[in-house]
Amino acid sequence: MSTKPRVLLVGAGAIGQVFGWFLQSAGCEISFLVKEKHAEEARRGFTLYELGLFKRSPAPMTFSGFGVHVSTEEVAAQRWDQVWLCVSSTALRAGSWVDALARVTGEATWVMHQPGLHDRDWLSQRVSPGRLVAGMVPFLSFHAPLRPGASALGPGTAFWFPPLSRGLFSGPEERLQQVLRTLRAGGYPARRHRDVARAIAVPSAVLTTFVDGLAAAGWSFERFLAPESLAQVHRAAQEAVRIAAWHTQQSAALLLPLLRPLLFKVLLPLASRMVPLDFEAYLEVHFTKVGEQTRLMVREYLELGSKAGLPVEALRASTERPPKQLGGG
Repeated sequence: MSTKPRVLLVGAGAIGQVFGWFLQSAGCEISFLVKEKHAEEARRGFTLYELGLFKRSPAPMTFSGFGVHVSTEEVAAQRWDQVWLCVSSTALRAGSWVDALARVTGEATWVMHQPGLHDRDWLSQRVSPGRLVAGMVPFLSFHAPLRPGASALGPGTAFWFPPLSRGLFSGPEERLQQVLRTLRAGGYPARRHRDVARAIAVPSAVLTTFVDGLAAAGWSFERFLAPESLAQVHRAAQEAVRIAAWHTQQSAALLLPLLRPLLFKVLLPLASRMVPLDFEAYLEVHFTKVGEQTRLMVREYLELGSKAGLPVEALRASTERPPKQLGGG
């Protein structure tokens, strides 16, 4: 790896911009691969805001000085040390661009952040597992303002790291250490983990069913916390957790007794008060944008649960709702 790593980030949305900021801060030469319709905006540069518990109106940070590419032909003309996938699980599978990109990026380390149970296996069929580092996203990021006139922030991308949060990564040791050293040099809270995909499987199951239930409630916390809604989410979450635990060979025995409607009733209002943003609006905006990914993950739980002979009735009921209730439709 060169002294000044050359990093290609696929996707320049709210997540790609944040990772790009920290990688550039570490001294990397970074470029974004985007669709043609987003290229001009990216070339103008971005404005970022780093939120904190006591910093809800931070000063804007100018993010520029990076390359912008719109095709694999442009990518092929350069050498790359790392390729970061900052797109959804469904975008990953759209078309054959991953195969094409794998062919033109040489021996670069690929860094993935997709949360689906099958994402790593799917990607490993196209990129050598010996080059693949898996990570997770520990921060909230969004295009500001979430609602017109409802924020002191100007146009740009805002992000927030919850207290004590860490970005976990796992993969082949030498490539993993290169990624960790790079991120830490840029001030990013990166930490090594033995198996990130396994570590996030059960929490992702809870989050996915929570988001799916919130979408069904029209993105309203008040309607979500109604007894009928909570009961449905509780059943679906228990099913998804059991399936994720079975798939990753983990035990969910300690979590399942805690996974009660009361948990959502307590944690949701608490989180709404603690996060330095409009939490209800954030969930609607972000998860509507990745609504197809949420539906994909629910289908994965349903298929795996059916295969394992585990209960899937609540998950099946979720897939039978009209698409407009699921977000992103």
